[in-house]
Amino acid sequence: MSDYCIYLKAEPYLVCFLTTAYGNPVVLERDSPEARIIREYISKTPADVTPDVNADFNLAIRIPFFKEADPRVYNYLGKAAKAALLESFDQLVEKCMMREIGALENIRRGKIAPTIYAFMEKHGIPDDDKNWYTISQKYYRLRKKYLINGIKV
Repeated sequence: MSDYCIYLKAEPYLVCFLTTAYGNPVVLERDSPEARIIREYISKTPADVTPDVNADFNLAIRIPFFKEADPRVYNYLGKAAKAALLESFDQLVEKCMMREIGALENIRRGKIAPTIYAFMEKHGIPDDDKNWYTISQKYYRLRKKYLINGIKV
């Protein structure tokens, strides 16, 4: 494992989710989809670019050591690659949400709000109004996408 990090600007709920699951800085499993994105797109820092520092970012991802890309040399991730990494993390949250909240919604009658609060608590997401609204809207939008085609999740 290296001491080099990639710094990202992420939504507060995503930062809480990832740091609860993977620590701070986030330490990825070597063969995870997110580590594969890093391995594929990590490069040497271009001469005209200053290295990322923890200035305007709220999420640090520790760069895994790859035999073909030593983090001491290969420690730059471009904007598009960072966006792909954030998208992958967001999909991880969505999958987790559908698995946990969706499964309970199908067997439980009544309001879904307590289940969303339980999901947030389990994953270290503070239960303020903004985070609750974000998580609930993400869940409802995902569910609606499937219901349009007659699939009840």
